[in-house]
This record gives sequence, structure tokens and C-alpha cells, in this order.
Amino acid sequence: MPTPVTTARQCLTEEAAHALDEAVNVARRRGHGQTTSLHAVSALLSLPSSPLRDACARARNSAYSPRLQFKALELCLGVSLDRVPTSQLSDDSPPVSNSLMAAIKRSQANQRRQPENFNLYHQIQQQQQQSSSSISCIKVELQNLILSILDDPVVSRVFGEAGFRSSEIKLAIVRPLPQVFKFSSSRFKGPPLFLCNLLSSEDPDSLYSGPGRRGVFSFPFSGGLFLNSNSNIGDANCGRIGEVLARKKGRNPLLVGLSAYHTLASFSEMVEKRKENVLPVELCGLSFICIESDVNKFITSENFDKKCVDLKFEEMGQSVEKILGPGLLVNFGDLKAFVSNDDHNNGLDDAVSYVIEKLTKLLQLYGGRVWLIGAASYENYSKFVGRFPSTENRLGFASLAYHFSQDFFRG
Repeated sequence: MPTPVTTARQCLTEEAAHALDEAVNVARRRGHGQTTSLHAVSALLSLPSSPLRDACARARNSAYSPRLQFKALELCLGVSLDRVPTSQLSDDSPPVSNSLMAAIKRSQANQRRQPENFNLYHQIQQQQQQSSSSISCIKVELQNLILSILDDPVVSRVFGEAGFRSSEIKLAIVRPLPQVFKFSSSRFKGPPLFLCNLLSSEDPDSLYSGPGRRGVFSFPFSGGLFLNSNSNIGDANCGRIGEVLARKKGRNPLLVGLSAYHTLASFSEMVEKRKENVLPVELCGLSFICIESDVNKFITSENFDKKCVDLKFEEMGQSVEKILGPGLLVNFGDLKAFVSNDDHNNGLDDAVSYVIEKLTKLLQLYGGRVWLIGAASYENYSKFVGRFPSTENRLGFASLAYHFSQDFFRG
């Protein structure tokens, strides 16, 4: 059953509700019986300062001109809307379709997962149990609404037909990036690059030092990487991670890409064995602990036990207090465990939020003596920043891109 517009608006913030009203107007003008995700996309792209249009501009395929690709998107969206059957107009606003209402509910679930909303959600849940209201009090923000609408298969197909990727648009929304350049394999014969941009010599922080310098790129994540055959890739990897660890802010490396987990395993092994020239001088003697198996057990266990989580983090806190060196580097492993709950199991959501909350408190309690490090595929990284948009900053993550195959590192 479609949902009345007034009911759907109760789930939205003022900004998101305005976007819904515009979508309803699009559906009404076209004589459609329901307001769907396609109407919402049409309305969002037409807003004066459209976050969706801005994200598309940064995630577009550079092989085509912006005007041409946006024209293609306009045509694809128009064709899809033309296929929606018309109905007799009534005085009432076209109700919200099941697919769009599902996107709103997904947005509520995503906001509920965010650690800063963990306690608030439980309070709201208790209040709802005491009342007869079936409407959630979690107000969906516009950003989260857009992210959920992009998950709609019909919407993804429209963007795909126009040459866009929903995953890249979502990443551009949650984490604004500079203009992106992409290289096809037919025009660029070096190791595969993903979402990379060539730095300008006009940039004072650029690694590019002159017109004769080639093969130097910087990813839209932190750091840069020399792509020439004389580079020692292993040392470069350690150097990039070490530079992040030595920072005062944003000092917890999150390795992202095809070879991220392999790089993390190699780096962790070298730190654990205390090999020379792996870390900056000021971090020599840094202690190391891997809690990947513990995190996986905490999050995926059928019976989530907060006491076990509390005990593990108390043990780490005690270790930090006893350490004589710079501090403790905590490897939480693959970020996949934090985003594996595609079935939206509330129990798993609570477990993930609680573990993130404990990691945040560990950093707050021990200040500059605790570091975090982990890895993620591009897909899981996109899911993580989509579900927990503020957590990346709260945990002080600095994303480092590693999009090379393992064979390239070995070779």
C-alpha cells in the first residue's frame, strides 16, 4: 500500500521534506498516481543547490563532456518517467510508493546505526513501545535519503545507462573529493589506477616538481605514490603509513583498495617483528596488537555480549598504561565485518555501533598513545562511510589508496 505524503513527511527533516514535496509536484505534473524514487531523483537534480547534481559532476566519466553526460542522464530519466503509467488526477497528492518509502526506512536504519545515535535510538524505541504510534521519531536527513534512493535498482539502472556509477556518486556525496580523472586501459598502460588525479605543479604541496617529471600521481585519499620501476614499493607503502601515524590529527590509517588488506598484513608483520626503518624515528618501539578476530567474534556472534567487549577494551587500556614506548597500534583488520549486515539485523547493528563506540572511547581516554589501523575494499569503504558518515572523522581515519594487485607488489 502506498503511504500518504503527510505520513512520509513525519519521517523527514525540513530539508528532506522539501525535497519530497518537490518530488510530489513532479509526479502530479506528469499525472502519475504515485511518487516514486524516479520522481525524487528528478526533483533532487532540479534543486537550486543540488547535492546530488554536485556529486554527479564529481563522479562523472571524464571520457565525456559534462554537458553531454548530464544530457544523457536527463534523457534516460525522462524515458523512465515516461514509462510510468498515468492515472486520473485527484485533489490529493500522489502518495509515496512502496519503493520510495522503503528508501526512507533504509535511511532511518542507517542513521540509527551511527554510533552517536546509539543511545538516542534505544530511548526512542522505549518511548515507541510505551505508545501506540507506529511512526519512527528518527528524522531522515537529506544526505541519507539521497544515499538510500541511489540504492534503488531502478534508479541505479537509470544512472548506469547515462554512464554513472551509483557507488561513486554515493562516495562523492558522503566524502567530497576533488575533480576525478580516470584512465582507460587502452590509453594508459601502467598499473591500474582508480579515482586518481594528476597533481599540478602550481600546488605547493604537490609531488610534481616540473614538466619533465612523469609517473607521479596522488589519489583523492591521503598521500601520493611514485609509479616508476625504480621505486621500492614496499618502502613507499611503509613510508606513507608512517607519515600518517606521525600526524597530530587524522593519524589512524585506513588502507583502501585492491591490495589494501595484503599491504596491511605485510606492514603489521614488520611492525610486530620490530624491523628497522618501518616507522618514523619518533614512533620506534611502538607496540602492536591485532584484534581482528575479536572484532569479528563480537559483531557476528548470535548472542552479543557487551561484557566480553568491555573486558577486551579494558585489557587494551591496561596494556597502554604499562607500555613504556610511544604507545599501542591497534589493528582492527578488515572493515568488512562492520558492513556485513546487509539484512539490516538490528542485533548486529547494535553490536557494530557498540564496538565503534568503544574504539572511540579508547582513543579519547588515551589520547596520543593509541593508534588504529585497518583495511577495506573500495566497496566496503563506500558502505562504511555511507552508513557511518561521521565515524570516519571521529576515529581520525586517514584513507590511503592501494589499488594495485598483489603480484605488482611482489614483482
